[in-house]
Order: sequence, then structure tokens, then C-alpha cells
Amino acid sequence: MAIENNFKSEYHEVLSQGIEEIWRDESFTDIVVHVGTKTYNCHKMILSSLSAYFSAMFRSGMQETLQGTVNLQNIEPDVFEAILSFMYTGSDVITPDNVQLLLQAAVMLQIKCLQEQCEMYLKKQIGPENCLGIWNLATSLNCSKLVKKSWTYILEFFPTVLNTEEYGHISADDLIAIINDDDLNTPSEEAVCDAVLKWVNVDSETRSHELGKLLRNVRFPLICVKYVKELNKNELVQNHEGCQLLLNGVYEYLTAKDYDISGTKYLSDMSRNCHHRQEEMMCVVGTRSRHPNPQATEIKCFSFRRDAEYTLAELPTEPGACFAVCKCRGDIYVSGGYHGQNLVLQFVSSDNRWQHCSPLLEGRWGHSMVEIGGNIYVVGGSTRISQTLCSIECYDPKMNEWKLVGGLEIPVSFMPTAAIGNRIYVFGGKLSDRTLSTKVQCFDIKRKMCFVIEDMPLMASTASRVAVVDEAVYIFYRHGDIVEFKVGSSVSVVGNMPHFDHYGVIPHEGQILIVGCQSNQYSTVMFNPVTREMTPYCRTVKAALCNFYCMPVVMSRQHIKPETDQP
Repeated sequence: MAIENNFKSEYHEVLSQGIEEIWRDESFTDIVVHVGTKTYNCHKMILSSLSAYFSAMFRSGMQETLQGTVNLQNIEPDVFEAILSFMYTGSDVITPDNVQLLLQAAVMLQIKCLQEQCEMYLKKQIGPENCLGIWNLATSLNCSKLVKKSWTYILEFFPTVLNTEEYGHISADDLIAIINDDDLNTPSEEAVCDAVLKWVNVDSETRSHELGKLLRNVRFPLICVKYVKELNKNELVQNHEGCQLLLNGVYEYLTAKDYDISGTKYLSDMSRNCHHRQEEMMCVVGTRSRHPNPQATEIKCFSFRRDAEYTLAELPTEPGACFAVCKCRGDIYVSGGYHGQNLVLQFVSSDNRWQHCSPLLEGRWGHSMVEIGGNIYVVGGSTRISQTLCSIECYDPKMNEWKLVGGLEIPVSFMPTAAIGNRIYVFGGKLSDRTLSTKVQCFDIKRKMCFVIEDMPLMASTASRVAVVDEAVYIFYRHGDIVEFKVGSSVSVVGNMPHFDHYGVIPHEGQILIVGCQSNQYSTVMFNPVTREMTPYCRTVKAALCNFYCMPVVMSRQHIKPETDQP
């Protein structure tokens, strides 16, 4: 195999050298490309192999190409020369000065690999001074990944972005889109209103007529009365009749919630639709392991944005050790446990509260839970008398009902599971005699059938956590091995993490974040599924919990309060 790989590498190198040589010599050319006042002798095969635009053109038999010429519009000669260099040699032709024009040309000519390179380059260059411009460029070119990256940056660093020159040049509609986004990072809604006024003041003569439209997108029900009173004295507001009426109505609404006269439909509609901004966080559920009640189960969340820790509502009932956790429809569910084997609790994230759900049909602990299609599936586990279960139950949150839907081929407990499509995959686990299973089982929820699909590597410890990235399952063993499972491929060891006494994993920005604790020392690392590399995370998350689970959750900022501010 090594010889074959070396030969292939040598082949590509010789081929590349040959292509570059015929380009430099202009040998065997069969098409002339006109760009502005310049002409370029090229090869149809090379152009069409990297450009879907040229491929479609040459295949169509257009009269122009039959005559051996192509005229390109909206591309500068120096940009096309860089493109030819990239196509014939694979050279890195991207510079700060040409990257935007190269991206536009790559999109037009449908050169996917060059487009991806330009997008990657711009992603690394995103900063407060250029994020709005990059977002506008990406939006105009329909570069969805770059749009998402730049938009996320705008929202994350908005308090800094609004002080840049670019901010003063955005359109009113773009500003409305920003301030309406629930993910906007802002210290307060008053700060959002200040940002609106700042934008108008850049050119108040031409922008003052936009003020009414902009203020109607400010979340006034979440703003204090004192601020509204002062805002009404603002010169821009006083010179705008519609704004005065709006703010007078806002003031009356905030001082008397039952205010209801003609002209307040906007306010009543806003009060119904207005809600606190939300933030995606990492939620950690586990045993507290500290005073005053070290055995209590605790739910916490961590803000990646603020590097802050928050304590959420306490569980109304203690499940005991070895409960299962999963997320479904934005809420968190806890089931089973040694003390509450039939217990099912739902954390309603919109209200920061717990509620009881219908109990499990069969009590269990050491089991697993996954979500598929808005329903929750509970798999395997043990009973208090150490009977290993094979049963699989399904919970419908809308109906608050459990149903028995099938069973495992091999009863196991303390096993990680993952859902891909309409199938639940069960990795190893403990058998009834407490030995380790090495089987991967698959339960098809449509066919309600379970079958063993393959063997797993024999490990020195049980697997306890999984994360799914791009339909690949990564299984994390307590002693450190990381195993990859893909449907249709064999299971293989792909990495190693530090040894932790307790740890949790969560997909994060295309990688897997591992939060761990060893001898009361916390560390946080990232595993890259593509490169297989393990790198330190930029901050240490101190979970202060044991036997914990991590999962993403979206919380309303109304309910999250830093732990240092807790009473």
C-alpha cells in the first residue's frame, strides 16, 4: 500500500508539472478567453475540469466556443490571471487585496475549490471593522457558510461593531435584522435603542424618517420607564411626530399594563410577541459533589459568550444515581435513577422550571435516552434487583404518554447510545453477568426491530459518553480511547483523550468539546474529528459536578443569572 501511495503522489507531481509547463509555453491551446482588453490562450480540458461554468459552456456547443473564443464580463484581467494560476498550478493566489474579487469571480465561474479557499481566508480575517462588509458580500453571493460565520460574529461582538465605520453605512433594514435577532449580544435593550440612535445620528438629515420604523423594532416592554422618559426628550424624537406618539404610548403602557386606548395596537402586539433574547449554552446535569448537599442533582449552564456559569432551577425530586438525560424540542428530560426508577422530569427551558411527566412503564437505572423526530426513546438499563433490561420505551411529549416499542437483541446497561436518522445505535454496555459487551446493536424505530451489526474493539473500560458530528458517532471511553462509528464502516480507534474521573462531551463548532475532572483538577479540551488532534480549549469549564452529562441548550436571558449573583 505504501508503494502505491508513493506512486500516486509522484504521479500527481509529474502531472502537475506537465500542466504548468504547457500553460507557460501555451502549447496545445484550443480556446482563447477575452477579458477586458487582454486575451489568454487556454485549454478547454483544464478550464472545464475545475469550473462548472466553463464545463457547461463547452458542452453546450455555443457558437462562440465553436469558433474558439470566450468573452468574460465583470472580471478584471489581473483577477482572471490569478484564477488561471490557481487552475494550472494550484498556487495560493489569495491576498488581502484580491480576495473579495476572487470570491466573486469564483462564484460566477463556479470554481468550487477556489470559492471554498476564499471563504476560509475571509473567515479567518473577520473582525469588528469588516464583519458587516463580509456579511453583505457573502449574502450577495449566496455563500451560506460565510454568511453564517460573519452574521454570528456581528451578533456576538455587536457592542464593538457599532463603534466601527462600517456600522454607519449599513441600511436600516440590515439594522432591523440585527436588533431583531434573539442571539444579539447586548448588555440591555436600552443599549439596543442607543445603537439605533447612534446609526440615525450618522446622517440625521436623511435618516430621521427611518427612526419610527427602527424604534418599532426595539423591545420596549423590556426597557425601564426612566429610560423611556429620557428618550422622549431626545431632539430626534421630538421632531418626529410618530415617535412621540409611540413613546407616549410606551410610557403609558409601562406605567399601567392595562392601558388600552385607540392607537396602542402596536404595544399590545409587542407585549404578546416580545420576549427576552436567548443564548445557546452548554447545560451540565449531574451530582453536585459539594456542600450543602453533596449528593443532590444539579443543573447548570455555561455561556461560551460570557465565560460565565449559571445555576438553574432545582429538580423537584431526586432521581438518585445513574439516571439518564436527553434534550427534546429545546427542553431537557431526566428519567429513571436508582431512587426514582420510574421517574420522568422535564426542564422547561423557556420558564426555567421542572415538571413531572408520566412515569416510565418499567423502572430502570443505568439506561440511555435519545431523541428522534420529537419523541424520546428509553433503552435498556437495570432494575433495582440487578435485572438487565432489553425493553425500549417511546415517549410522546405532546400526549405525555409512554409506549413499549421494542427490545434489544442483547440486554445491556450502562451503555452509550446515539441516534442517526430513524435508528438508535447502542454501543457495548454491561451484560447481565456484569461483563462488557463488545457488540454494536441497532434498533430501527420504523420497523421496531433490533439487530447486532458488528463488533467493537475490546476495551479496558466501558464507554460512557458519545457525540455525533456529521452523522459520525464518536465514543469516549473512560480510560481515554476515542472510537469512531460510521454507518457502513467498521468501528475504529481514532484518538485518545486525557484520563478523567468524570467527563462530559458536546459537539461545538464542528469539533467535540470535552469537559473533564481528574483528582479535582478541571481541564477542557477540543477533539477535531477531521485531524484527530486534541487541543486545549481557550478556557477551563469548572463543572463542579460528578457523573455529569453535557448538552446544548437555548436559554432565555430572563432566567439566567451568574452564580456570583445568586442569593
